[in-house]
Amino acid sequence: MDKILIVEDELIVARDLRKTLEKAGYKVIGVSRTAEKALSMIQEIRPSLVLVDIFLKGDLTGIDLASRLNEEDIPFIYLSANSNQSVLEAAKSTHPYGFIVKPFRARDLLVSIDIAKYRYEHNKELNRRSQAPSTGAASLTDTASVTGTTSLTDTAPPIDPASPAREPGKNRQAPVKRFAFDYADFIGRSAIMLKVFNQIQQVAPFDTSVLLLGESGTGKEVVANHIYKESGRNHRPFIKINCAAVPSGLMEADFFGYEKGAFTGATERKQGKFELAAGGTILLDEIGEMPLDIQAKLLRVLQEKEIQRIGGNTMIKTDIRIIAATNRNLEMEIAAGRFRLDLYYRLHVFPIVLPPLRQRKEDISLLIDHFIDHYNRTMDKNIAGVDKTVLQRLVDYNWPGNVRELQFLIERSILMADDDTIREIILPEEHPDLVKNIPAADSQKAIEEIEKAHILSILGQCNFKISGKGGAAELLNLQPSVLYAKIKKFGIKKFFY
Repeated sequence: MDKILIVEDELIVARDLRKTLEKAGYKVIGVSRTAEKALSMIQEIRPSLVLVDIFLKGDLTGIDLASRLNEEDIPFIYLSANSNQSVLEAAKSTHPYGFIVKPFRARDLLVSIDIAKYRYEHNKELNRRSQAPSTGAASLTDTASVTGTTSLTDTAPPIDPASPAREPGKNRQAPVKRFAFDYADFIGRSAIMLKVFNQIQQVAPFDTSVLLLGESGTGKEVVANHIYKESGRNHRPFIKINCAAVPSGLMEADFFGYEKGAFTGATERKQGKFELAAGGTILLDEIGEMPLDIQAKLLRVLQEKEIQRIGGNTMIKTDIRIIAATNRNLEMEIAAGRFRLDLYYRLHVFPIVLPPLRQRKEDISLLIDHFIDHYNRTMDKNIAGVDKTVLQRLVDYNWPGNVRELQFLIERSILMADDDTIREIILPEEHPDLVKNIPAADSQKAIEEIEKAHILSILGQCNFKISGKGGAAELLNLQPSVLYAKIKKFGIKKFFY
């Protein structure tokens, strides 16, 4: 990407962009203040990349120009400081190769261009492979299961979403290839999941920030695990922080640490999680719950690569990769003043959207198979499969709680099974045809009710033991602090269980 076109109506910004790019060895083929002029310039000299402001002089916006650039297969990066929700959503719909927030720094600009270059070349290679004549190997367009060690051209037979994952008395399919995680393996053969797998492979080797977006239960933490394991930082710490589980008053101390005497009770120096993660990776789960004052401090970490302990006078250099995850609509949060626009752009360098289970129902039978295998091992059961009628009900259901809800229901059904076949499964009271149309807020409420019921069930199994060997936190695969936070969130009292 040695030839770059700048489309920016602020002359000072355009001048700074040109100076930074030329110093880095790029050739700037021109500067345009309008989309109309930019289109004319593109016809004369085809740029390798376009830096385009969203709002320009003239009748066309940068978003209008982006649509034309997509038609010409020219990659582009947005420049913007706009926080309007509808504008952000319109910009996202054009699939840019990056966002740069104004005011920008030279390092941020050059890193964004490097990432855009890699993504563009990678996408071209994937398209080339998918369009190549078949030579006995399957193409990327074939439905396939994917592992972290095989290429995306590996294939598996197509599967009907209504076909049994494992019918009792019948031979099983060949073992399903999958990412080599713990029991929460990320499994899928659907086209929409292949896209996610491609994105993971694209971004994992880089140190860039990643933003994982998706409904509750879609597997955001599993994706974060895989990005970490496939990165060059996999020998360094991987610290996971649930922003909703850390009290706002303790968040700064937990993140950045404190000096002795910084506040009452600070009897000794303590390193924060960002300092402990030096050289490694931090997952900020539920980042949409982070207070604005901590967002400002996180932005400094991303920009300056340094932190300051509470009560400290010196800045501490830190080298960490940030992976953030949320089930919130951050554009709405920005519009409501609850999330910083500049932080959004810093994190949105490489977004990955996790699809809900209702959009990949062809994966349901694979997931059922996987969960049966897992709970057969952990519960010392020998469930052979699910009844065909039950499987059809599971496929027809709309899954507001996504893969997590499916996992809970399979676990419960295995516990209740009278023989080696799951012949009955208890779905939520809502009828499937009504669940499809419930508002997003009600859907989230349904998810929380399912999660609360499952936590209550596990607490009962553990005789109310939360931490330690055989405790509810271990069975739920949660940190005890996260489980305590959920118990508080759901209002679970001891007399309930």
